[in-house]
Amino acid sequence: MKKKLGLIFYLFAILFTCIAVLSGCGNKPAAVKTGSGYVIGFSNFGVDNSWRIQMEAEFKARADQLVSGGVINKYYMTDSKGDIDKQIADMKDLIKKKCDAIIITAASPSALSPVCEEAMAAGISVISFDNYVTTDKVTAKVGIDEIEFGKCGAQWLADKLNGKGNIIILDGIAGTSVDTMRNEGAMSVFSNYPDIKILGEAHAGWAYNQAKTAMSGFISEYPRIDGIWSQGGAMTQAALDVFTAAGRVPVPMSGEANNGFLKAWKENLDKGFDSIAPCSPTSMSATALDTAINALDGKLVQLHTVISLPVITSDTLNDYVRMDLKDSFWNYTILTSEQINALYK
Repeated sequence: MKKKLGLIFYLFAILFTCIAVLSGCGNKPAAVKTGSGYVIGFSNFGVDNSWRIQMEAEFKARADQLVSGGVINKYYMTDSKGDIDKQIADMKDLIKKKCDAIIITAASPSALSPVCEEAMAAGISVISFDNYVTTDKVTAKVGIDEIEFGKCGAQWLADKLNGKGNIIILDGIAGTSVDTMRNEGAMSVFSNYPDIKILGEAHAGWAYNQAKTAMSGFISEYPRIDGIWSQGGAMTQAALDVFTAAGRVPVPMSGEANNGFLKAWKENLDKGFDSIAPCSPTSMSATALDTAINALDGKLVQLHTVISLPVITSDTLNDYVRMDLKDSFWNYTILTSEQINALYK
């Protein structure tokens, strides 16, 4: 009797495991291909800032490596230059090219969802990364925990201010999932500190010039700013430069791990400036590509594939800052020294 009961529980355990795997993992991958290598599509919504330029270079470097190894036969790269309709058309073209997998960073999470579902229906594996599509009818979504990114900088700032002070918020590109989630994470922290007052908030597109314009306005309007929560390194660098130009003592500012900001941070350490820099690795495009290959090889992949969130503090700053490289370099990378020099020569 015990053996029969044990067998029954064993069968139920197998059934439960199968259900859990199917619900916790991505949708069924395309059939494993035999013979020549895979055909891969990469749908990019733009390269309008240094992060996106390096991210695209990381994808190409990894794809070229896989071509050399015979894993990939060919790959296509498209750039919609921020045009949603153009990216939808790009996706439809990649479907017509009979790609085995398409990697996409979406200009609009909702608008690109239907065409991603169309690709899946055509038997194509779809990996959404960075700016995720809304639909879960994709093979996988790859990226850092963007809400945790927002929380990280916000909690650090709240601690630095002892839970009290006037702050400015610098957001990214309005309407993108990354911007929304990072802001959501930050606000969930600041809501616990009623004595932290948000004086102003601006979408500065993760760009230096836009942030400099916004901060110049804020610093003219508000005689007392105690801290800045910024969800982008170039924006924090701009804020720091505006404070310096105005002759104000730098206040605590959260940042991000791009080289321009890290250099500015290092140069202002003797003035008492401090920060924290979580990082969204530019290499996540290569991780997304590897995830696609795993799915095509018949391996189970998680629907939500979370990359660990690297964080730079004043204690580790010197391990990552590159004073010999341009501001536009991003400091978590899988690029070789030769590839970095070619990109930032």
